[in-house]
Amino acid sequence: MNRLFFNKFAPRWAIFFIDVVILCFAFYFAFFISERFSINLGQIIGLLPTFFVNIIVGVICILEFSTHKGIIRYSEMKDIMRVAKLALLQLGIWLFILGADQNKFLTHHLSLEILIINLFVVIFGMVAFRIFVKEIYHRAHKKTLTSGRSMIFGAGEMGLITKNVLMQDVGLNTQLIGFLDDNHSKIGKELGGLPIFNASGDRVNKLLKQYSITQLYIAISNLSVDRKIMITDMCGPLKIKVHIVPPFNDWTGGALRKTQIKEMNIEELLEREEIVLPKNLLDQIYDHATVLVTGAAGSIGSEICRQLCRNKVQKLILLDQSESGLFDLENELIKKFKGSINLQIEIASVRDERRLKGIFAKHQPKFVFHAAAYKHVPMMEIFPCEAILTNIFGTKLVAELCLFHHVKKFVLVSTDKAVNPTNIMGATKRISELFVQSLSDKENSKTQFIITRFGNVLGSAGSVVPTFKRQIEQGGPVTITHPDITRYFMTIPEASKLVLEAGKLGQSGDILLFDMGKPVKIIDLAKRMIQLAGYRPYEDIDIQPTGLRPGEKMYEELFKDTETCIATNHPRILKAIKSTDTNKNFSDQLVDLEINARLHDCASISTMLTNILPEFKPYQYKGDEFVEEVIKIANG
Repeated sequence: MNRLFFNKFAPRWAIFFIDVVILCFAFYFAFFISERFSINLGQIIGLLPTFFVNIIVGVICILEFSTHKGIIRYSEMKDIMRVAKLALLQLGIWLFILGADQNKFLTHHLSLEILIINLFVVIFGMVAFRIFVKEIYHRAHKKTLTSGRSMIFGAGEMGLITKNVLMQDVGLNTQLIGFLDDNHSKIGKELGGLPIFNASGDRVNKLLKQYSITQLYIAISNLSVDRKIMITDMCGPLKIKVHIVPPFNDWTGGALRKTQIKEMNIEELLEREEIVLPKNLLDQIYDHATVLVTGAAGSIGSEICRQLCRNKVQKLILLDQSESGLFDLENELIKKFKGSINLQIEIASVRDERRLKGIFAKHQPKFVFHAAAYKHVPMMEIFPCEAILTNIFGTKLVAELCLFHHVKKFVLVSTDKAVNPTNIMGATKRISELFVQSLSDKENSKTQFIITRFGNVLGSAGSVVPTFKRQIEQGGPVTITHPDITRYFMTIPEASKLVLEAGKLGQSGDILLFDMGKPVKIIDLAKRMIQLAGYRPYEDIDIQPTGLRPGEKMYEELFKDTETCIATNHPRILKAIKSTDTNKNFSDQLVDLEINARLHDCASISTMLTNILPEFKPYQYKGDEFVEEVIKIANG
């Protein structure tokens, strides 16, 4: 019964038939009222010709306004307006017939009084039918609800729209209790038939407990990060899942869909406001340009491509080794931008010199964003030669080709782990920074070489967020390396915007990075992710320290002591001027390093990196610890 009633809709012919019956009833009822509730059989028979004409007129009106095509349970004001237009059209046709029927063959018993009464009875009857069906459906639907009770935070226009969308969702399986709002002029009133409760102070916690709330929907687009954190900290111990409604400008076609309402993610709870770059900063800079993105299938590379597609680029070249990743990204961009972007797919390694030379000669890019790199810290401790060949010499090859082909700007995606590195990955990224900066000193160079330095990117492949999420889904424990470890965090869109802005704002040799506020404790991140999933830290999901991994730092840094940090035109973007430190043997050391890396002479790698980077403090393996670490990572 539940499946038949809730998952199927009344056929159009049935609604059409009911509307015709209502029109017939309304016509006779209007005649009955006009005769002061006194009518005999002769009058009924004499009215039959007029009655049949009314059916024809009614069918014409129904077909004209398609009142039978709507889903009755979801009737809205626009459906009522269609009914009113139908009744007015019916009145208009009858007035025409009344004036044209000089012999009174069809209108012998008809009067203006009957037509006016019929107008209102038709509107009342058809609207009442729709309200009746809608109310019966929602009352029956409420009786089937078993899984939870919900509230909406925000009793404004967005809150009302959210309520309507949730009420129409058959699969929601939850009961809406009311709204929460801290506007005292709204408290105690109703919105959409639901009460508005006080959201200020400790009352929220009591209300959530009193009504056994299991889901909370935040329907305020400008809610501060501090308020979001307060809400999640309150909902976590009560096992309440928090959902967030996207702002108006993110709605599909200007209308909110249930699929757009997502569970609040950790990106919403960074202990700072999102860094926003005005769109006009990026306008025109990439218009009608050919742009190459290496590592295009990765987390950062793919988001750079998405944002570039919003500009009027002439051609966008997606380069990566991952054919599956490129296939998915290409299909996504074609679907999203409806083929308006000229996409070129290139499956290649940044270590393949001949292949890259052919790509540059073929496409002649004007902007190159280099995001291809190995970035997994413990894994690169085990495979240092692969990290060196890709992160250093892959970057070196791409940058030199940019110089040769007079690329306008080359932007390197780097990391805060390059500052005073303690691991192979960080060391390779720092050396790639130094090489890119060395190219900026070339005389007569037409290419500007710029570096962007990131903190940890939330949600990117290999970051802590997917790992924590997987551990929570498995019931825990959530593992952290150390209770006091901190990291700077930024979101994927923020990181990608920084790269694109670097293409406009940066000058050759610059290192650009966002002011990411205070570093975040990883243990706090873990607690909030557990709370967002509707669990209690340590009670439902345990958090266990495992010890620092090889090459891992307790605290990350953004600048070296020898780098001068200055402000830029954007208040949240900082610039590090190139260090004055010089290494006269840098080029020769790179040659030796490449030879050893190609021979996979891992034993000599740490010493060679230390000679190039005196600040590099490599992790010292003891005995069989190297082999044990390989087995540990291989087993997950």
